[in-house]
Amino acid sequence: MKLFNYKSSWLLLFFIFPVIMMTNFSCGKDKFSGPAENWTYLTAKNGLVSNYVNCIAIDPSGAVWVGTEFGVSRYIDGTWSSYNTPQGLLYHQVNSIAVQETNKIWFATPYGASFFDNGQWKSYDVENSGISYNYVYDIALDANNNPWFATGKGVSLLKGNNWTIYQKEEGNALVYNIVRTLAIDRNNKKWFGTEFGISGFDNNVWTTYLAENVLADFVVNIFVDSKNRLWVGTLAGVSMFAGDGFVDYSTSNGLIFNRVDAIGEDLDGTLWFGTPYGVSSFDGSNWKSYTTINGLPDNWITGIVVDQEGKIWFSTKTKGLAYLQISD
Repeated sequence: MKLFNYKSSWLLLFFIFPVIMMTNFSCGKDKFSGPAENWTYLTAKNGLVSNYVNCIAIDPSGAVWVGTEFGVSRYIDGTWSSYNTPQGLLYHQVNSIAVQETNKIWFATPYGASFFDNGQWKSYDVENSGISYNYVYDIALDANNNPWFATGKGVSLLKGNNWTIYQKEEGNALVYNIVRTLAIDRNNKKWFGTEFGISGFDNNVWTTYLAENVLADFVVNIFVDSKNRLWVGTLAGVSMFAGDGFVDYSTSNGLIFNRVDAIGEDLDGTLWFGTPYGVSSFDGSNWKSYTTINGLPDNWITGIVVDQEGKIWFSTKTKGLAYLQISD
């Protein structure tokens, strides 16, 4: 019996020791691992309305706004608040969030858009407004805080009380009517990512880019970085546009997976790309990837934002939120 216990102990040590070493290598600071990486997780057990998260945003006060399949949560200073249809949200599924200012937040849903204004709600759909279609994929605000809505039937602009619709069949140069994502750059140029390419809109001048310019026609996410470069997440990788053509990145360069659902930038200028199979960071020269093996709660990343302290926040498909703190 003693001999059995002795062998069992050594076998247990044999299997546990590599795991301990891997944990220290992944998270701790030593001569091999470099900066320390500390992960924090927030789920429904902590107060999040649902672990099925579609999007995330941070307002100027530092409040984290989370759009889920079952409502909205707000998190600040360790305190949670949640909102759903009884409070005024148009529909419980939130596809995207746009921050106008502190406590003035836009939410995109499959049944229209909702606006939260310091506790008061107002919603817009095809029955009570001039929006082109109820299914809203994304929302972005221009330099004058006018909201632009990416919908299943083109793009809608709300300026004051007036609506303008941009659709392919209306003679506008929008490349395709199913607009999945949009972004507005530092020059106030609008970029629309569709299921059939990208359209740029600047002072009534349209420019279109198809698969011959970017990695794929089906655009999932568009992000403008601090250098005013456009990053286009597609089903075949990510393309960067700096005004003189596209540079493409895919798994062959170091990206963990070619479908890019989320893009963010940290305070050091490193870009982060969220995919269904993990996250990749790119500092302009080097790539690094993260999965559930080295910190993520879920490999499918739906959103990435960075707060004022430099924490990198990730929303996930089924496991709530996580944020990463990297310190020297």
